[in-house]
Amino acid sequence: MAEQGYKQLISYKLANIAFILGWEFVPTYYKKYEDSRQRDQIKQALRSHKQNIVEGSSERSLSTKLKLYDVAKSSGMEALEDFEDILKLEKLSLWSKDDSRLEKLRQFFEGYPNPSKTPNPSPSLSLLEKELGEREVLEGIVNYLIDLLVRSGYFLDKTIRAVEEKHEKEGGYSENLLKKRLEYRNKLK
Repeated sequence: MAEQGYKQLISYKLANIAFILGWEFVPTYYKKYEDSRQRDQIKQALRSHKQNIVEGSSERSLSTKLKLYDVAKSSGMEALEDFEDILKLEKLSLWSKDDSRLEKLRQFFEGYPNPSKTPNPSPSLSLLEKELGEREVLEGIVNYLIDLLVRSGYFLDKTIRAVEEKHEKEGGYSENLLKKRLEYRNKLK
C-alpha cells in the first residue's frame, strides 16, 4: 500500500470519524471525577482502533499486519460494547442499521449514500445537536458511534481476509526474503 494509503481505506475513514466524534463526546458524557477511568478507556479504545489500522497498513510483514488489524478490530469492538452499555444504562433504543435517523447522520457526516455531497470530515457534537434536536442527542450520538464502529469493523474484516488470502498464496515477508536469499546463494554456486 502506498504511503498514507490507509487514508483511502473505508475502515480508516469510519474509524477516524468515530475517533474525532468520540473524543469530544466521551468527556461530556463521563464528566464526573469517578468516571475518569471509563472515559480514558473508551478514548484509548477509539484511538487504538484508528491507529492500529494506520500501523497495520504500513507494515511489510503480513503476519504483523494481521496482528495489528486484529488489535484494531478488538479495540473497536471494546468501544462499541461501551457505547451499547450507555444505551442500556440510559434506557435508550439501539437503532437498526436501516433507521432513517442513521441514514441522515451518515449523509451529513460522510456523504453516504450520496457521494456527490461533500462529507463533513470533522464531526462535532454541536453539529449533531443541530441535526437531531436536543431530545435525541445522546441516543443519536451513541447510535451513530455504534454504527461507525460496526461498519469500520466490517470493512476491517474484509481487509483481514484479503491479507490472509495474500499470505496463503504468496507467503509471508520473512518467507519471501528467505526465498530470495536462497535464490541468490544458488546463483553464486
